[in-house]
Amino acid sequence: MTKPDFIPKILVSLLLVLVSPLPVAFAAEYECTIASVLELNDIGQYVSHGWVANYMNRKFFVDRETGKVTGTTALKARLVNFNKTYNPQILNHGGNDDSFKSITIFEDTGEFTVLRINENTSGDKKPYYYQTAIGMLLTGTCTGSRS
Repeated sequence: MTKPDFIPKILVSLLLVLVSPLPVAFAAEYECTIASVLELNDIGQYVSHGWVANYMNRKFFVDRETGKVTGTTALKARLVNFNKTYNPQILNHGGNDDSFKSITIFEDTGEFTVLRINENTSGDKKPYYYQTAIGMLLTGTCTGSRS
């Protein structure tokens, strides 16, 4: 049987557990759908890319912790933003007040990737743009944003 002097300690312990801040739950990755595939033309305008049919409505995933584009259902080699030597640098993890931002610079080839997911917009689908290393600009929406 519990001694009466332990009851207040148990109640205080339970109260502390119930009111302590819990970690914010969020998806481990974004799931992004490609809505447009663009390239810069000779007069400085974005136009539909010649490979648009290969990418439209395809998906790719972005690991929140590393910024790596993974699990793509499109042509993987053209969407990759990392290799054995270079990895994405996350500039901002995003949230209600800002966007998720990452950049990878492949110094040996002079190529780069830039990814921005606008988490600070309302709704479950968050708009993004992704400048790939080969110069394609992908846009669309991602789900799996922080709550």
